[in-house]
Amino acid sequence: MKRPFFLTVFFYFISARIFAQGNLELLETALENYAAVYPWEKVYLHTDKPHYFLNDTIWFKAYGTLEVDSKKIYPTLSVPLYVDLIDSRFDRNIKRAIVKMEEGRGMGDIVLPRDLEPGIYTLRAYTNWMHNFGEKAFFTKDIYIGEVGDGWNLPNFDPQFQIGFYPEGGNLVAGTENLIGFKATDEFGKGIDVTGVILNSQGDQIQQFESDYLGMGTVKFIPEKDQQYVVLVSTKNQAPKKFDLGVIAAEGHLLHIDGLSNETQLNIKVFQNTSELPRELYLIAMHKGVVAWRDRINLSGNETSFTIPKDIFQSGLHKFSLMDGETRILAERLVFLFPQQAGHALFKTNKETYQPKEQVQLDIQVQDLTGRGLAGDFSVSVLDGDQVFYPEKTQNIFTYFLLDSEVRGEIENPAYYFDPNQKEAEKHLDNLLLTQGWRRFDWSDLAKLQSLPNFNIEPGLSVSGKVEGSGKREISEHKVLTLMVRHPLEEPMFYNGETDSLGNFSFTGLDFEDSVTVFIQAFEVKEKRRRSREVKENDIRILPPRIPFIGERTYTSFSPNPDFRDENEYLITVRETKNLMEQFQINRDIELGEVTVVGRRSQMIPDKRTIQYLDAPDAKLEVTEDFYYFANIFQLIRGRVPGVDVRGDVIGLNPFPVVLIRGGRVTGEGGLAGASYLLNGQPVQPETLIAIPVPEIERIDILRGLSKAAVFGNDGGGGIVHVLTKSGNPNQDYSDREVKGNAVAEVLGYSGVREFYEPPVVPSINAPFAVDYRSTIYWNPKLETDLEGKTEVNFRLTEGSPTVRVILEGLSQDGEPIFGMFTFTVDEN
Repeated sequence: MKRPFFLTVFFYFISARIFAQGNLELLETALENYAAVYPWEKVYLHTDKPHYFLNDTIWFKAYGTLEVDSKKIYPTLSVPLYVDLIDSRFDRNIKRAIVKMEEGRGMGDIVLPRDLEPGIYTLRAYTNWMHNFGEKAFFTKDIYIGEVGDGWNLPNFDPQFQIGFYPEGGNLVAGTENLIGFKATDEFGKGIDVTGVILNSQGDQIQQFESDYLGMGTVKFIPEKDQQYVVLVSTKNQAPKKFDLGVIAAEGHLLHIDGLSNETQLNIKVFQNTSELPRELYLIAMHKGVVAWRDRINLSGNETSFTIPKDIFQSGLHKFSLMDGETRILAERLVFLFPQQAGHALFKTNKETYQPKEQVQLDIQVQDLTGRGLAGDFSVSVLDGDQVFYPEKTQNIFTYFLLDSEVRGEIENPAYYFDPNQKEAEKHLDNLLLTQGWRRFDWSDLAKLQSLPNFNIEPGLSVSGKVEGSGKREISEHKVLTLMVRHPLEEPMFYNGETDSLGNFSFTGLDFEDSVTVFIQAFEVKEKRRRSREVKENDIRILPPRIPFIGERTYTSFSPNPDFRDENEYLITVRETKNLMEQFQINRDIELGEVTVVGRRSQMIPDKRTIQYLDAPDAKLEVTEDFYYFANIFQLIRGRVPGVDVRGDVIGLNPFPVVLIRGGRVTGEGGLAGASYLLNGQPVQPETLIAIPVPEIERIDILRGLSKAAVFGNDGGGGIVHVLTKSGNPNQDYSDREVKGNAVAEVLGYSGVREFYEPPVVPSINAPFAVDYRSTIYWNPKLETDLEGKTEVNFRLTEGSPTVRVILEGLSQDGEPIFGMFTFTVDEN
């Protein structure tokens, strides 16, 4: 794949643009260049349910964006999206789907294996581009898979809590009041309520504190430079534990930002406690990787205070950095500015009450806070609210794009921080940002500008590898390559390419579905001998797909459901029905012992490829292994069929070869028009035949212009060259056939897009019974709203579903994430 033009331009002109600038301007330019060369890519999966049942299907829609600057959100340019279902407990990848993204959207499903054990699993989604940033850029979602009615929780045999202390700005500085954020977690990274006390070297109590929400909170105190401080922390059920508060710096800088006291202003305080004269200080604010605001700080004495209007910033996460004139970082702080135009969804059903199995029309309108309609692309899931436990504080597309994807680490109950009914949510989010760093950028990332990205944005599937000389020696010249992609049910696709001087190759931009066989041949062109030589077998290595390391999970963002609802009569009925359906399916799958069948096919399938001339050509050339070393069909048939003359360059293809058949018509410029060409009965251009590897050809039929070729009319006037491939033979035995060549591999293509199944109103006569208890009642990943933000969905209720929950997620045309939820009840009487 060629590197995007803008990446190359930015890379080579960085030095020229910033050479004569001051340090701060140089830094700002470097940040802009980094955001352009390494744009931050986000991917979110909307799944039809937050948890699943055994033998279930995970339906999902993918939303991908690319942030090149802070002004606009673009659809991701990546086409393949890799979605893995993993079990981190045993470091195994259970199943993989490759989703084809178009304009930043894609959809698919994963059918759960029948032998899956109940437990916590993880969905992981990423692109090739995200490898430039590591796993912090990947999307992950923990899901529980188990039986209907199961409750689940994290194992907690001997809980041990930990606590971390995070000084605002990054350092504890003696001689002034410091604000310290803290976060207490259990062994799974989940917040746990604590109380504590700070003690000095003499054991005197300096300050008490307690957590506010999910083990997080703040504490203020003035440290002294000659003291060492420890903290005694206890939980409700555990005895106090001693922790070190950290190093107290005798000199340093503090940055305090208060975004809670004033609705329209940020209150900022900068403190300097150094033996040096006050240095030139600057404060910059970064948003989406670029500088959103910067100013010089004028210190009068050791500290200064000032305000900044909030409305000069965009909504979302901002990173404030205090630095000196040499751009050395002195203190940093994360601040979240809440969105001013958050979108929402309105829902309205066509009836007040419903009976089971009734048809529902649901009108949906997506609006901003002013009531203006928002056009966009969405997906909607309708769930049986009694079967499916939906934690309302869990991650959704809104929280992911604004918070989860920006902050380092996992976030517990992210939707809580955007709940307008939670009066303390903004304060608690500020506590969270004191304890968790910025995910998308670290100052050390600027070193990446010294080279181009290691991983490209993929425009399609790719097959990569290396050609090696005998004995695994490096080669010193380019090799010509032919790639064949063969799907069992389709005609093969052919691609030409070449290696670099070291033998590396990569075919990019490929497009195929399901599992296919790829076959690669490499040739050395010998100009003096006017022929090509096939590189010896096993000298080509096809690289396996890159699968990221499966690390341990903390399950911080996982939502437990401790209630085991075995006594619920409705769920008992659903579970029994599900078991009957599965038993019916098992009974239909009759397991046979091993049987060996020996015999011949009683009747061959007519080969319609040669029906025009009744499979009786004027001449034919059977392709055997002795011919496999030839580069193409033109080199193959030259001099091997009486009355057939091949003129032109059969290796360099300059001029392109022409086949002249005795008795055929000679017309055109220079008198060389030659024969026409067929591939498996279909007219093709000669360029198509050049790409077919000779080992893939079964035979070549020749039809002379004055005999059999006359059936093709004017096209047969110069004779016909008909190439018949092995894969095009209807009687080919694929199970016995072994593809020949230098390298063969099974490669996974894009997953096919299936339609969500909705049973018919009148069940089939062959159905085991007509009870419908689906947990996902309706799934539509292709929902679009018009310019007024309006759309509608229609679905039929199931036999049960006493409570129906509707979940809508998606992006507006401007890239704004939208989440909406709606519930209604079904009258069973």
